Amino acid sequence: MLTTIARHYAGLHSIAETVEALDLNSNCAVGDLVSFVKAGRQYDFAIVRRRWISGETGTTLELTLDHPARSGGH
Repeated sequence: MLTTIARHYAGLHSIAETVEALDLNSNCAVGDLVSFVKAGRQYDFAIVRRRWISGETGTTLELTLDHPARSGGH
């Protein structure tokens, strides 16, 4: 998931759907930086929230990415 600001930034660069579809696993933590490279250009995001979602079909981890990327606590 992307914050509103991150979605706007990613939309400007036509990478929103791709970034939201990244297969990040549960080893990711709040404050981790996530870099996505497309056509030789690097786009940096930060994980700002982890949320477990449980339902009838199972449990999934939702990671929220923000831009600009700031490492934990900054």
